[in-house]
Amino acid sequence: MLLKISWLNMWRNRQRSIVMIIAVMVGLWGGIFAASLMFGLLNQRFKSSIEQQVSHVQIHHSEFLRDYNVKYFIQRWDDLKVELSEDNDVLAFSGRAKVSGMIRTATLTAGVNIMGVCPQMEANTTSLDENIIDGNYLDKEFRNPALIGESLADKVNARIGSRIVLTFQDVDGELGAASFRVAGIYRTAATAWDERHVFVLQDELNELLGYEKIVNEVGILTDDHEKADAFAGRYQELYPDLEVRTWAEISPELAFLQEMAGMMYVIILIVILLALAFGLLNTMLMAVIERIKELGMLMAIGMNKKRIFAMILLETTFLSLTGAILGMAVGYTTTSVLSRKGIDLSAVGGDALKDYGFDAVVYPVFEPGVFVIITVLVILTALFTSIFPALKALRLKPAEAVQAE
Repeated sequence: MLLKISWLNMWRNRQRSIVMIIAVMVGLWGGIFAASLMFGLLNQRFKSSIEQQVSHVQIHHSEFLRDYNVKYFIQRWDDLKVELSEDNDVLAFSGRAKVSGMIRTATLTAGVNIMGVCPQMEANTTSLDENIIDGNYLDKEFRNPALIGESLADKVNARIGSRIVLTFQDVDGELGAASFRVAGIYRTAATAWDERHVFVLQDELNELLGYEKIVNEVGILTDDHEKADAFAGRYQELYPDLEVRTWAEISPELAFLQEMAGMMYVIILIVILLALAFGLLNTMLMAVIERIKELGMLMAIGMNKKRIFAMILLETTFLSLTGAILGMAVGYTTTSVLSRKGIDLSAVGGDALKDYGFDAVVYPVFEPGVFVIITVLVILTALFTSIFPALKALRLKPAEAVQAE
């Protein structure tokens, strides 16, 4: 009976209740949409930067990270390769020869990182083959084929079949140069990264470097990025002479972004809940003031203070939950539709987003945990907000309340 009375009381001032419900609905929809957009941006940033470029774990010769000299390569590559192949936590891995050098064309010279890769291993690890926008993936149609980023191709005015000259130091420190043909042009979400990396066949690069098996860097993709710390610790013990680093150590700015995203979500949610709290407080205070005489009569005929208190709490909870359910329904629908179609931000700074590793088309991500958290927090906010109006109702004296105008 108390539940029914509280529900009917909420609709006694229909216009005010509807306005409050719409305010709660719009506020929560905005919070859910902002959170899903933020999670979508971060997921794409993670995929493009970590899974396609950095990998979950990287292994190097300990000296290589100090001066990036190609002579510091992994001596026990054959043993490490077998170990990784038999590890159930490893989805894919790729051993790369990596050397700093220069790219030269007829129009321009620029500094680049030259990556010698095994095409199949690199495709499995970073899906580099899926990022080709022109030409083919290290196609042996050309002698010494090379892949260059779209931004680098525009910078040096290179196209498919163009001749480029790569200059670098071999393992003995001697300066050498070799001619390559552009077999393909790739594009990732990170324009700056594309401009600095050229991919060639590992066997051909190793021959030019003067050693048959040069692997300076191993990129490893685990079956779960949360296993990266434990995985890196295990391999650091197995190979103490090597440097084993996780994605968070290689790309600390991304780890910071993920932490900041959580904080920003909390801040957005606090602002929404504060607005909800003040709106509910104002609505329920007005409801109590308008019903002073009625509440006094209820007390006079024997309704105890506990039931009065519970009635005010229930009215506030019903009001907030109705708006919250509608807000979450609209938020879920919006996120579901946009997660398939995406939001194209190219008209409002999409190129700038690419410079920081974000794609211009964002796909919002639905996080079920967000809905659970919002539901609990809305209920708690409603309960805490209703305490003051309910206490005000309890302070009424039946004799005076009945006579109130």
